[in-house]
Amino acid sequence: MTENDLDFVLDGKAAAGALREVFVGDLTTAHIQCDACGSVGTLGSLRFYAAPMGVVLRCDNCAAILLRIVRTPHGRWLEMRGAHCLRFPLG
Repeated sequence: MTENDLDFVLDGKAAAGALREVFVGDLTTAHIQCDACGSVGTLGSLRFYAAPMGVVLRCDNCAAILLRIVRTPHGRWLEMRGAHCLRFPLG
């Protein structure tokens, strides 16, 4: 890393604007790719399993778990280990 490269290194708070663009709005229209089978669909097309503690979203093609959202007394947890990527529509 050169001295000029350090000009681009900031703490995570600098990403607040970019994160706000991604995690606001109707996410059911975002496209998600399954890491297990490679299929792509919208979050709204995934199979939704609800439980008192949170939700699980499974791939509509292979039933792999793509996303988990859990509510605990300590906060909300988002785990996306089964997703290869998310693509959000512009606008």
